[in-house]
Amino acid sequence: MKRHGKIVEPTGNLGATFNPAAVKHDDGRFILLVRSVPKGYQKLGNINEFDDNYTSHISLWEGDAPDHFELTKAEALTPGEDFDQFGAEDPRISKIGDRYYVLYTSLSIGLGQENSGDGVRIAMASTTDFKTYKKHGIVGPDRHCKAGTLFESKGKVYFMWKDEENVERTMLSPAPDDIDDADAWKEMWDNYDIENDQLLGPQDNDYEDFGVEPGAPPIEIDEGLLVVYSSISTDYQWSISMMLLDKDDPSQVIAKTDAPFLVPQEDYELSGDVNNVVFPCGALIDDDRIYVYYGGADTVCAVASEDMKTVRKSLKPFKM
Repeated sequence: MKRHGKIVEPTGNLGATFNPAAVKHDDGRFILLVRSVPKGYQKLGNINEFDDNYTSHISLWEGDAPDHFELTKAEALTPGEDFDQFGAEDPRISKIGDRYYVLYTSLSIGLGQENSGDGVRIAMASTTDFKTYKKHGIVGPDRHCKAGTLFESKGKVYFMWKDEENVERTMLSPAPDDIDDADAWKEMWDNYDIENDQLLGPQDNDYEDFGVEPGAPPIEIDEGLLVVYSSISTDYQWSISMMLLDKDDPSQVIAKTDAPFLVPQEDYELSGDVNNVVFPCGALIDDDRIYVYYGGADTVCAVASEDMKTVRKSLKPFKM
């Protein structure tokens, strides 16, 4: 992929700005929602271990091109509810109907606490203008999970998410009829067995043998639903890969890349709060190029792009 370099860096009182969700608004604006962490936190040593000052919120950045953005609202979506009081992280944006749904990882327990993993869930907010947001509460199952996103195919709404209860795997589940209602989500999970919902788990290769995590919401192309996702290796390197789902039955992976599209290589990808990370939360197609928006080393935002002809050639038939 062609790297366009860093597009968002920490500014003002921010110590980290990364893992951007992306969408092209109906009015032509390019929108980024960026996970942002104020200065003053300390890393405790291990991967993703920080003190309780590490509390993420989401900032809004806008641009007139897919690789140039300016900060327009430093605190667009902020923690504060009981389910996200210790952080709103890693947003993804999906448009369904006339609303934009922002799914994010919520933390109800501080990262500095021994049982911090018990507070990691998937929450949802929605907006029409990216200026004001309505929080809908927890929409993921009551287990250690993150990286949720919604998408629509053939008139049905689906929920893609990452299960971390026992193994790092990407799941695909139905969404309730009333996606705005947190009680409808809870009722669904209370009467639902997720074990048949695994879309893709760890693979027998050297770049996703630890697991796979949803990246950007699926993008519909002629051949299927294109998913940009995060590949995780057992030596803790995060890279970016792609797969193609069947439009009629998105639980079927019909093709995937047999090597990452992007691996940590630049200084801003190799060294930061978490080293060796390129992590996608957004992607869009503009002028027959796919632009993948990603966090570099959990510190900055960057974008890379590739022409769709090359992407299509890179997708190989896949069977579980």
